[in-house]
Amino acid sequence: MLRIEVGPTDIASSRFAVSPTFELAHLIRTLYRAAPGAPIARRFRSGFEAVRGDAGVQAFAWLQGPGAGASFSAPPPAGMAQTVDDDLAVIRGADPDVVAAEVAEIRALRRPGEAVAAVLEDPRLTDRLADAIALAWRAVLAPDWPRVRAVLERDVRFRADRLTEVGWSAALTGMHPSIAWVDGALTVDRVLAAAAVLGGRGLLLVPSAFIGQGLAVYGEDAWQPTIVYPSRGAGLVFEEADPPTDPLAPLLGRSRAGLLLALAVPSSTSQLAALTGASLGATGDHLKVLLDAGLVARARIGRSVVYRRTALGDALATAA
Repeated sequence: MLRIEVGPTDIASSRFAVSPTFELAHLIRTLYRAAPGAPIARRFRSGFEAVRGDAGVQAFAWLQGPGAGASFSAPPPAGMAQTVDDDLAVIRGADPDVVAAEVAEIRALRRPGEAVAAVLEDPRLTDRLADAIALAWRAVLAPDWPRVRAVLERDVRFRADRLTEVGWSAALTGMHPSIAWVDGALTVDRVLAAAAVLGGRGLLLVPSAFIGQGLAVYGEDAWQPTIVYPSRGAGLVFEEADPPTDPLAPLLGRSRAGLLLALAVPSSTSQLAALTGASLGATGDHLKVLLDAGLVARARIGRSVVYRRTALGDALATAA
């Protein structure tokens, strides 16, 4: 069991972030193993087929699991504004000693194939890996990234609200069944026993749409302490852009019914547009109708206007 000592300064320093490269790593690894008819394979098939034979992409997937991953190939992000270019810059500039140690640790657990081994032994490993990640990003995830990012941002909004309502201990333990808060420390039920002290650095909390029911922990000294947990609403990534037919559609119209159901988690106009595939203008128009009908309310949080269902909207959506 991993035990992470958390002090008052750590709580103040902890924050949420999104990781484009971590999402890509777990998506690619899943696609290599997925059955052809699986929803994830159907959605990302065309882009993945264009890069699946690339040795650098294969090495990227190999470095990320199963069981343990190399942190340098999907480094912890800096914050919510993280881009894939930010990640690639960190990968290209990774400490060679850290890279060598992490590769050796993974190779001790599992043997790479010939093509992957050639990439790992290349003196330009980090540059070659970054080039492969950029290739896979453009082909596989970039077209859907606005939708994926909207799912992750909605999860962060939900978690932030939970922190305000119930505090850190209850909010963190609700992220995953293997996480618990015991005597001022965060424990993660893992195979290897270990301990970590944040020492004022805080904890980085990263939602993931592609980690499934798993959990990833960055606990090495070289990296910001990080927990990657399953995002709420990850299934929205695999749905069709058009809202599904439901009992509310004849009453509200298909688009407005889809928006009301999506607002189970408070969201901004841009997040809802990314999730539904509609334009910002059309989404705003539909939200105005729902607002005038008393089904949703809005509030400014920072620089964003966030919509949430009212009690009437909840009752209507729940009945549907």
